[in-house]
Amino acid sequence: MVVKVYGPDYATTKVVLVCLIEKEVEFETVHVDGFKGEQKQPEYLKLQPFGLFPVVQDGDYVLYESRAILRYFAEKYKNQGTNLLGKTIEDRGLVEQWLDVEAHNYTPPIYNLVKIYFASVLDGVP
Repeated sequence: MVVKVYGPDYATTKVVLVCLIEKEVEFETVHVDGFKGEQKQPEYLKLQPFGLFPVVQDGDYVLYESRAILRYFAEKYKNQGTNLLGKTIEDRGLVEQWLDVEAHNYTPPIYNLVKIYFASVLDGVP
């Protein structure tokens, strides 16, 4: 079964796509237009109750939050494609460390910059 990746053509959806490519997992993308508010529609909210990106659907299994998705596919397909988790417990510790560094030190400032940029670009747009 083909994995479906829901989200826009930018941002966190890209890291999920890179992970799936590295793990040689067949997938299709389902475009969700954040500018039009499609992520706030009831059908999307059934998949992701916070109306955020990305979401994956792996058969009947639905998962959101990009880092959880990355860990899921890296583990599920650990014997396929590129090894993303490392070969030792120490390697895995470093992977987890840098996922946390990215989550807490990189994402928040970038998210704020994106919000400010899009707020200024969309200011006055109905």
